[in-house]
Amino acid sequence: MTVGVGFRVHTGNVFRVLLISVLVVTTGCVHEKAEGRPWIHKITFEGVHHVKTGDLKKHIAIDETSWFPFAPKHYLDPFAIDIDRTRIEAYYREHGYYAAKVTDTKTTNRDKKGKSVDITFTVLEGPPTKIAAAQINGLEPLGEDAKKPIAHLNKVLQHGAIFEHHFYLEEKLKLKSELEDRGYAWAQVDGSVTVDRDRQQAQILYQTTPGLRATFGTVTVDGTKKTDPRKILIHADLPIGQRYKPEDVEDARGRVFNLGVFSSVRFEHVHDPEHPDVADMIIHVEESTFHELKLGGGLGIAPDRFDGHLVAAFTKYNFLGGFRRLQLTLKPGWVFFIDGSNRNGPVVTVEATLTQPDFIWRRLELKWTVGFDVGIEAAYQYYGPRTSLGISRPFWRQRLNLGFSYNFLFWSFFNLPDPTLLMNNPALAGRLYGYTDPYRVGWFQEDIIVDFRDRPLEPHKGVYAGLSAELGGEYAGGAFWYEKLTPDGRFYIPLGKRVTVAGRAQYGRIYMQSDLGSPISRRYYLGGPDSHRGFNFGRLAPQAASGTKGIPAIPVGGDEMILFQGEIRAEVLHLFGNWMSVGAFWDGGDVVTQSALNCDGTAQTGTTGPSWAHTIDWKNLHHAVGAGLRYATLIGTIRADVGVRLNRLLDSTAGHCNPDPNERVVFHISIGEAF
Repeated sequence: MTVGVGFRVHTGNVFRVLLISVLVVTTGCVHEKAEGRPWIHKITFEGVHHVKTGDLKKHIAIDETSWFPFAPKHYLDPFAIDIDRTRIEAYYREHGYYAAKVTDTKTTNRDKKGKSVDITFTVLEGPPTKIAAAQINGLEPLGEDAKKPIAHLNKVLQHGAIFEHHFYLEEKLKLKSELEDRGYAWAQVDGSVTVDRDRQQAQILYQTTPGLRATFGTVTVDGTKKTDPRKILIHADLPIGQRYKPEDVEDARGRVFNLGVFSSVRFEHVHDPEHPDVADMIIHVEESTFHELKLGGGLGIAPDRFDGHLVAAFTKYNFLGGFRRLQLTLKPGWVFFIDGSNRNGPVVTVEATLTQPDFIWRRLELKWTVGFDVGIEAAYQYYGPRTSLGISRPFWRQRLNLGFSYNFLFWSFFNLPDPTLLMNNPALAGRLYGYTDPYRVGWFQEDIIVDFRDRPLEPHKGVYAGLSAELGGEYAGGAFWYEKLTPDGRFYIPLGKRVTVAGRAQYGRIYMQSDLGSPISRRYYLGGPDSHRGFNFGRLAPQAASGTKGIPAIPVGGDEMILFQGEIRAEVLHLFGNWMSVGAFWDGGDVVTQSALNCDGTAQTGTTGPSWAHTIDWKNLHHAVGAGLRYATLIGTIRADVGVRLNRLLDSTAGHCNPDPNERVVFHISIGEAF
């Protein structure tokens, strides 16, 4: 059984931001005992010019006490200082300074009682050892395949460069990897370095034994007890008869592991006794439990609402064989609106999802979900069933993903905040707000994703492009005829190892094909920690008056959306084993509606006053800038941002209404980056 706890938080209160940040950083810290020893305030180095002092500090035993108020103190250990003298000299040798010596260490009391000290290491670096020659033997029979490794080696380990041992080891591994990538499955690379300390010179020699270029041969499975090895071979889908490539092996390993029934998956290539150029593959698996129970809970906090919920999810792996997966989920909770209305109500999700891998074709996944929901939103409360039946398949080493699904929901509404949705005029409610009771929406959805990011969560480099399309109508069982297109593009540019520049552009448009407006639950809403950060969750959208004095206007969504985001993220402090980062961002966007709405959300009967915009004013988007902190934890990166709106703070601008006027500053807390 696996037990997990998760949470999500959106907040408009800066105190909550600071409190949660302190708890995250301080929880679980083990404080070292003083035992009469002074604590270390600062560590400095004298005579250090050719290595980074920050990296040098990471390779010694003693450590400075962090400036953070709740950080544990690190105390002086005289024996550790003696050991660190040796470590500093070893660090210098690894970076080519074989003559480096620590000539002195000094401990200075910072106060009369000697409760804290500063420590100074004095280093005599000496001359560096430089590369006299770097040579690769054994690649001569490879012809063209040898040119790239040799050129790369000459570039990295060039004559006259300072010899650094870690570069030598890295190049040894890269050389072996280069040969394997070209199909030499059994390539061997040995290396040696001869250092002349008197002349400060290093001779580097790599001796390679490439062997024969291999192709994939037979594939067998070892370690199965309850699972069908034939199904494992189908999921592995190794290209038998084609050239051996490590990336094909890693892709296959990932597909097998993602079946969810193995605690470990390992691929081994062995010689075919009769064909030395053929690599037979053995898939070693270790079966795990086929049942999993996850229990958890969550909190959601926003300026206008608070919700808490519990989660229980049971998963049966290999359900009825064939690696099918059945997941049953129960998610009960309660929502309290804190906007002055005193509204509250239950939220319940009951859901069953059946996943069938390799449906009809290899790697074609079928997923069928059936659920029943009870929910509450600012404009309505609802209950009813829903279902989704979809297929998806990855291509091109999972860089390209295609999906197609059918979706249907049937809601009944209750406790509507009259007159927000014009209960006395159902036809007008449908045309303006996409609201009918009962509420029936059916649509087909197509998704295309092209993903060249280095990792899906918190990427550092790469690009991403996605397109989602919806086709809804009576032919899909719904009451609304519409089409919806939402393209999304993102890029990530690294500036060194610790700085990332990220950008996003997203557009959306709904095309209505009947007298009814677009369905209210499928409309566009911007705002929140993962969207436009100048607004709270879902607040950047056309709004309707609540009908109750003192209660904020209610977002009813729009039919066209644009969002631009730019951000720079930088890791600045290594705190308790994880990185503390800072980020600065700019967000710009807008949501407009095709409905003729006055600023209070009522039907527009003339042109006597401002109304919600029908088209996007590209020169006058809602702009916001801000900054925030990120801290990496086991559950993900916890992010706290503050956004400041720059424009459109009045009730209306250029004849068009503005959402949430006069609310300039917004705070957000969430897990994970915005995009």
